[in-house]
Amino acid sequence: MCSVSFLRNSAFNFMGGLLPAVAVFISIPLLLNRIGGDAYGALVLITSIVGYFGIIDVNATAGSVKYVAQHRAKGEHDDVNRVVSFGLLLYAAIGLLGGVALWWGADLLVTRVFRIDASWREQALLALQVSAFAFLFGQLQQYLQSIPQALGRFDLSGQFDALFGTLAPLSTIAVVLLGGGLVEIVAARLVLSVVHCGVLVGVVRHLLPALKLRRPDRKTTHKVSAFSAYSYLQRLAAITYGNADKLLISANHSLGALTTYVVPYTLVSRVYALLSRLMQGIFPLASALSALDDMAGLRTRFVYVSRYMLFLNICVCLLLALFAQELLHYWLQTKMDVRAPIVLVIVAYALLADSLSNVPSLVNDGLGRPHITGVAAIVRVALGVAAAWWALSVSGIVALALSQLAVSWFMSVAFLIYVHYRSLPWRLVDVARPIYAANLAVLLCGTLVAWARWGSPALPWWTFVTAIVVLFILLAAVGWFLILLPEHRSRLSTLVAYRLARPLRG
Repeated sequence: MCSVSFLRNSAFNFMGGLLPAVAVFISIPLLLNRIGGDAYGALVLITSIVGYFGIIDVNATAGSVKYVAQHRAKGEHDDVNRVVSFGLLLYAAIGLLGGVALWWGADLLVTRVFRIDASWREQALLALQVSAFAFLFGQLQQYLQSIPQALGRFDLSGQFDALFGTLAPLSTIAVVLLGGGLVEIVAARLVLSVVHCGVLVGVVRHLLPALKLRRPDRKTTHKVSAFSAYSYLQRLAAITYGNADKLLISANHSLGALTTYVVPYTLVSRVYALLSRLMQGIFPLASALSALDDMAGLRTRFVYVSRYMLFLNICVCLLLALFAQELLHYWLQTKMDVRAPIVLVIVAYALLADSLSNVPSLVNDGLGRPHITGVAAIVRVALGVAAAWWALSVSGIVALALSQLAVSWFMSVAFLIYVHYRSLPWRLVDVARPIYAANLAVLLCGTLVAWARWGSPALPWWTFVTAIVVLFILLAAVGWFLILLPEHRSRLSTLVAYRLARPLRG
């Protein structure tokens, strides 16, 4: 997979998350104004409960992506068939197991575990039971989605991500506007998931016309399971990290507090998740290059992907920190708790810290060492949950955000030191300067400016828009002159000049 293909896949993967993110941003203020903060908190809680049931997903998609990419690169098509067959059987079993558990455990969760008002319990119970069926199709959808990515077809997976990811929040808005409640929202999402699975089956059959379901042999089962067993630790950590704080708030505080925390958290996490899609193509790329023993090519890509992704994440962090009050005020068009902007800024810096380990983790997994990232993820989430429990027991959601900020920076720095020492075939000291030096200078300067204006009144609308434009131009200039590597700047200048000159030649 060449650099052009990697960049192309990154662009398609990014676009696949852009429209859904925009749809979510549009839907949240509409839902808050239409159904209120408590009802929105109940919806978030139900979504988190269902999401946490994904803990039984052993993350075989990671092993499937690695070995489908590896066998495809070597022309081993029969092995591709066995890997895909094993994944489909496994995820069908996971979906059934989770669906049954959700159905039978719904009453216990609604009535005894979480603080759900009596007025919401009946709807919440039925919504969770409908979600049992959605869980089955969601698992199949997740696995089917990984196959085009393993084949380097992020253009296709991105298109379907964009389509169905956008339809999900839009269907929620439509249901609410038509007078529906929690049950109808979950039912609409179930229908979308079924349709999405059907479309993906057709796509996989098109990409792998010679695909035949084969009984997985012991070798295939062992290697995919062994890789996925360690990758499962990352899956376990991701699910816990994404839902534990919300569940802890629900168990110890009100639905209103949950909404105050979740709304800014959703804004920040969605933007960072959107950027993370730009680098996901490096995992199958690292798998293919390691199979071909091209470590020099892999290091080159590792450096510039890490450098550029860090800069983009810093830009997002500074944007959120500088304009937290304005973003929430003009986005939601309603009065929010005074703690919401504080939570937004703290979470922005916490997720920036988490982003430091993203590229090293993907390359490490591509090299076939998922045990390192898996154990690190478990340690990180264990510290995070412990810190969250302590923060919520002694204080509230601001303390919760601060606890996650401390854990994120500590674990990210520790992981970078360890993974470069034990796994990646290049030392941290050798790549630190090209990746981190200029980026950390930008972060420090921007943070000082954000600190200086904190507490100022929200800017008027047109002043806010002007400030955003000025900041964008400034960061673009910094990116061009300080972050973009000279060879890439030269190639990009040549490409732009060629594109501009082509109409004149015509």
